[in-house]
Amino acid sequence: TRVEELRREVQQLITSTTEQVAQLELIDSLEHLGVAYHFESEIRRSLDAISRSTRGYEDLYSSSLRFRILRQHGYNVSAGIHIYIH
Repeated sequence: TRVEELRREVQQLITSTTEQVAQLELIDSLEHLGVAYHFESEIRRSLDAISRSTRGYEDLYSSSLRFRILRQHGYNVSAGIHIYIH
């Protein structure tokens, strides 16, 4: 059905997106739309990888987005801001 087709497309989008900020924005959008529960395992895998990442974020937006979403999902995230500007 069309619903299953769209679900597969979103699952593929979650797993194929390699840029962490884009993953966080996608997760945030799915939550705002109220459909994130359909993709709990994919979201958990993405957030596990993001939480283990040691790379810094280059602006306040991406740092705050990472902090908020990880905290909302129960991850222990330091409140310290790590922004690296080149």
